[in-house]
Amino acid sequence: MMMGNTLEFWVAVVAMAVITYLTRSLPFLLSRRRQPLPGAAGRSMFTALGPALLAGIATAVIVPDILALEPGGEILPYVGGLLATALCVKRLGNAGLAVIFGVIVYGVLVVLAS
Repeated sequence: MMMGNTLEFWVAVVAMAVITYLTRSLPFLLSRRRQPLPGAAGRSMFTALGPALLAGIATAVIVPDILALEPGGEILPYVGGLLATALCVKRLGNAGLAVIFGVIVYGVLVVLAS
């Protein structure tokens, strides 16, 4: 029984390490391309990296929680947090601030819902 849990733990650790490595190294590998991506005239290749990481994290973390909600469960904090994050990214263009703002809005809505 304990061996299965240990194996799952190390598989998760290795998977997180690989994903972390790829998110940090892939932009540098892509930057060696001489031709810009289509429709990216005058913009850096890194422009879409922040929003892409936000979308990936949201999909992996938030969607399973939403799917696990009981019928009639409180979905407002999730929707509010996602909307606040999206609006902040669009308005400020800073993924870090957007995540912080989205978490704050989510927390406030959770407190108000309880």
